[in-house]
Amino acid sequence: MKTWFFRITFVCFLIIFLFFSISCTDKSPSNQVIVVGSQWYGHIPVWIGIEKGIFKKYGFDVKWQFIGKSMDRLNAISSGEAHFASLGEIAMLSAMAQGNTRFYWVGNQDIAPGFEGLVAKEGITSFEQLRGKKIGFPFGASVDITCRLLLKQHGLDPKKDVRLVNLEVGDVPSVFQTGRIDAAIIWEPGFSQLVSIDGATVLGMDTDTEVYKKFGTMTGPDVLIINKAWSDEDRLRAKRFMKAYFESLKWVDYNPEEAVKLIQGKYINQDLSLIQKNIEKFIWHDIEDQKRIMTDNGIFGQADYIIRILHEDMKVIPNKPDFRKWVNLDILSFQRAVKKIKVQPL
Repeated sequence: MKTWFFRITFVCFLIIFLFFSISCTDKSPSNQVIVVGSQWYGHIPVWIGIEKGIFKKYGFDVKWQFIGKSMDRLNAISSGEAHFASLGEIAMLSAMAQGNTRFYWVGNQDIAPGFEGLVAKEGITSFEQLRGKKIGFPFGASVDITCRLLLKQHGLDPKKDVRLVNLEVGDVPSVFQTGRIDAAIIWEPGFSQLVSIDGATVLGMDTDTEVYKKFGTMTGPDVLIINKAWSDEDRLRAKRFMKAYFESLKWVDYNPEEAVKLIQGKYINQDLSLIQKNIEKFIWHDIEDQKRIMTDNGIFGQADYIIRILHEDMKVIPNKPDFRKWVNLDILSFQRAVKKIKVQPL
């Protein structure tokens, strides 16, 4: 009898052990957060949050994954493969126009125009000389609209007068250098690589566009998005994560030189002095700034303007999305209450 009793007891314990083992295996740790991005400077707050242990202090195990294109990052957030990202506004607005409601727009962390430009190969020194030539860049990114605006401002039709070539973000400098395209446009650190090629000429910058002249921003400012399901599942967890993110951003703002030393060579392959020089031009928006930025008097007016260009002029989105429906400032820990935007829920 004792033998059978011990055998039954052992089997029961084994079943319980396997049940809990499977349960733990199937569920991803609630404190693990996947963040995706490129080598662009706008991701520095995340890198510093990891390196300085700020995310860990708030109970998060943050994993960084490189995804070059903004639209690919957005797709990773929408699918649940990643939780948080900074990306270009153009990709976000395009996804909204397609009816993608699987993410929230939760902020704009910086303003940094003057870091992307159209560069032509040796022998091309004017826009007129671009007629019939090939221009390479990643479609659907901020450089897409920058390129088209610059061409139109100089009397060229992007659809008829030039050949636009869709490239991966990291391939732009090498494709340009080998001569397979006649001109290229990309943001840092790729922009500096384009400029460094012998004979290359900068024909125009994002600061030459009508968008910058009207709003003082890049054509596609950095935006912060978060997976909607992950945020809704535990609002306090999402709020804690955003608090950690903006604490990291503030550390970068207060310690730019030390921040550059921590990330150079690990997250971005560029000379230390060049990164430091460029970071000095950044204006960082902390958590309290979001109350001013995320309004009609802030970035919303610029977003409305870009939507009109995308829909009416470029005809690359099917409608004008009411992006305010995607805005969620409830997960930001403001010192004082923020006036809520009255919109229909997603």
